[in-house]
Amino acid sequence: MTDRCFIFVGGKDFCPEYLTDLPQKDDYVITADSGCETLCALRGRIPELCPNLILGDMDSFDKAKLPKLFPHVPFCSFPPEKDDTDSALAVDTAFEKGFSALFIIGGLGGRLDHTLNNIYLLEDIEKRGGVGILTDGKNRAYLAGKTNTILPSGRKYVSLIPLDETVYNVTMTGFYYPFSAKELHRRRFITVSNELTEPRGTIEVGSGKALIVETV
Repeated sequence: MTDRCFIFVGGKDFCPEYLTDLPQKDDYVITADSGCETLCALRGRIPELCPNLILGDMDSFDKAKLPKLFPHVPFCSFPPEKDDTDSALAVDTAFEKGFSALFIIGGLGGRLDHTLNNIYLLEDIEKRGGVGILTDGKNRAYLAGKTNTILPSGRKYVSLIPLDETVYNVTMTGFYYPFSAKELHRRRFITVSNELTEPRGTIEVGSGKALIVETV
């Protein structure tokens, strides 16, 4: 068993053909509500893919389909009137089971409130000592560390998005638009839609929270 957990959640425009973070045989897989559809969409590439656990209030996926789609897979039900999203409950479950590398598959597009909730879950994962990646194939988002190496992934654009009001001592090298600034402000920033021009790029962040987004 690895320390990796793949959490499939709902989201619009999931593109499995672009997905580069793929579950392996020993990885643990959770589907949250309409994440069942997201997982099924990936079966074209991984026909044997099956969750280890299904959870949620199932307000956006027909629970009656579960026995045929995923026979014998445990199901953990939550009431619709709950104090958290299905995605967040899946993250909690992953930590309870001892996983620290969490890949949230889907979760982008559609409702903006759910998209933002999934993005900010990356901060919750980091605060609890884990590492999180949120991706729907076309987009891949994760929190920036002090030094970040960007490798070609089939996605054209790389953006650095401040999450704190100010992010300090930022540099981007190996890109079409080299960038260096003592301060990068959330209210208005230009570190979007950059492109690799070298075999690898480097993004350095002195302090402050920022999001790295790779996009097709």
